[in-house]
Amino acid sequence: MRKKTIGEVLRLARINQGLSLEELQAKTDIQMNLLEAMEADDFDQLPSTFYARSFLRKYAWAVELDERIILDAYDSGSMITYEEVDVDEGDLSGRRRSNKKKTSFLPLFYFVLLALSILIFVTYYVWNYIQTQPTRPSSAHYSVVSSNSSSTSVSQSSSSSQTSSSSSSVESTITISGEGEHIEAHYKTNNETVNVQLTVTDTTSWISVSESELEGGVTLSAENKKATTTISTKNPVTITLGVVKGVTLTIDNQAIDTSKLTTQTGTITITFSTN
Repeated sequence: MRKKTIGEVLRLARINQGLSLEELQAKTDIQMNLLEAMEADDFDQLPSTFYARSFLRKYAWAVELDERIILDAYDSGSMITYEEVDVDEGDLSGRRRSNKKKTSFLPLFYFVLLALSILIFVTYYVWNYIQTQPTRPSSAHYSVVSSNSSSTSVSQSSSSSQTSSSSSSVESTITISGEGEHIEAHYKTNNETVNVQLTVTDTTSWISVSESELEGGVTLSAENKKATTTISTKNPVTITLGVVKGVTLTIDNQAIDTSKLTTQTGTITITFSTN
């Protein structure tokens, strides 16, 4: 069994690591004169006992020694007993190396955990987005809005509107209620049919109107900006908008306020009553 002072053990460990005092200073951020004082066992040059323990711990870590043995020797004022001449292969460094092996996999574990969390969040967001999209019909359904059918619908709607207006002396009114993804437009009119028109400006939106020739749906875009149909006032009608923003809805040339539809897609239910 051999004994050495704390300073001798520190200096021997540094030499075994192949470190100069300058390299050790860069590694520990401890001033050169304080490193030399610790190797000379001149702990009185250190600012205080607190700093002495902190510097000894940093020095031990830098040269792969077990700081507990160094600090125990410092606290008790004793020398360090060891069996092997090569300190870095003895009992002093063995415990620190074991600790490093035990904790080396923690960063990988946290990285895998973070990656799984991101993957789960993205999967849920994509699934939720798909669920909220309306089911688009086959392309065969788009033929319902052609130039001829649109012209015929406009003509029929205009004729019906003129006839109804001449027979009624009371002005038709529309009231809006609801918000979010669904609103309701209540239309007071004595007409048996009304004209519904949907137009887009600079957006593309799939739309459908129940109880009408547009029930199968149609896509409005820059090439096909307008769709018009005539609906009966006997039953409620539901209008579905694949994209709300940029779509204008009118009933008998009266614009419907859709500003309370705050979601990307939305529905409008039109109900009717007589004046």
